[in-house]
Amino acid sequence: MDELQSIIYQLTGNYYTKERLCLLEKKLQINNSAKEIDKLFKEKKLTKDILNIITVPETKFFREKLQLDTFMKEIVLKIIFPSVPKGQPVKVASFACATGEEVYTLAMMFEANAVPYQIIGFDINESYLEKARTGIYPKREMLDIPQEYHQFLDIKEDSFKIKDSIMKKTQFKQLNLIRKEDFAPYKELFDAAFCRNALIYFDDNSKLSAIRNIAYTIKIGGFFTVSMTEVLSRIHTQFFETVKINNIFFYKKIK
Repeated sequence: MDELQSIIYQLTGNYYTKERLCLLEKKLQINNSAKEIDKLFKEKKLTKDILNIITVPETKFFREKLQLDTFMKEIVLKIIFPSVPKGQPVKVASFACATGEEVYTLAMMFEANAVPYQIIGFDINESYLEKARTGIYPKREMLDIPQEYHQFLDIKEDSFKIKDSIMKKTQFKQLNLIRKEDFAPYKELFDAAFCRNALIYFDDNSKLSAIRNIAYTIKIGGFFTVSMTEVLSRIHTQFFETVKINNIFFYKKIK
């Protein structure tokens, strides 16, 4: 790998071909010289610019609602919540959370079901996290939110804001899915974790690293959820037991 390829792989787990690198260099307005790239990388500017270009916030409120409803009704209400010590919240992680829609979707669902919760959203792109922390979204995104959940929104003329009562139970933190040390503070902290539509961009080695890291954060007996369009291979599910509910696959932590 050359210098820029190596940096991208370290940051994202993606291998960029020469053709894609050329396009990226034009967007970044840099020459792919080791000296220039090393200088910009040390200054943190290149890292931020790369992430802003190559990470895509593929998210929306209540995406794959059938999966979310099944998670809440069959896993949270029947399995996780009854096992949590009285007075303690259910703890959930949303990995690759982008601009926060998944975090707030889950929070509204927990709120509607009167289940105490704490949710942390993780993403590598700090600019996405900054937006997520505001809790403010264009009004058009309300089309994705069922009417019954509008009670959790402060609606304005051109935008809406997630109510403070929900936002105070959420956090957003920067994290690299393939960097093991980023996960050290979260050993077996979460009752459930989501990572939807992010692992599809990883090569096999990076994907295994990310899943191993995510598994590290989930309690034994906790659940891991990927997108309904994703399939984890046997090597990727070595930490989990596959559980099928309503024809939807969830992954239960076993070791």
